[in-house]
Amino acid sequence: MTDLGLSAGQAGTETATTSDNLHRYAWRLLRSRVMLRAPRHHDGRPDLRAAVFSTREVHNETAVPGHLVVLTELIDLFDAITHLPDDQMDVAVLQYLCGTPHQTIAHILGIAPALTHAVDHHARATVEALLTTPTPE
Repeated sequence: MTDLGLSAGQAGTETATTSDNLHRYAWRLLRSRVMLRAPRHHDGRPDLRAAVFSTREVHNETAVPGHLVVLTELIDLFDAITHLPDDQMDVAVLQYLCGTPHQTIAHILGIAPALTHAVDHHARATVEALLTTPTPE
């Protein structure tokens, strides 16, 4: 898979006017700025767990029995997503956390729609494996 991420150091090596794909350039620039400000786990991964409290599920389900289970599962999901490679994390965040359709994701990331589907498939398989594999105690 092609790495769609862009580190802060890479952001200055090309400009929007020299980029062969303006949408991909813009996404990489935005991603690098967001990642610079994101809280981090001790191993350097972004910590998305606080974003759980901004989800529709949390705001709509707080009075329903079992909402703490949903909250715990969402925290685990958000944490698992941070283990994905950058391209898969981008698609997972846009698709499942932001509710963005595949066609729009392809446009935002500057990639082919078929590639968006393939990356999504790999991301879902990886997250499923992370969520179902027992953690050593």
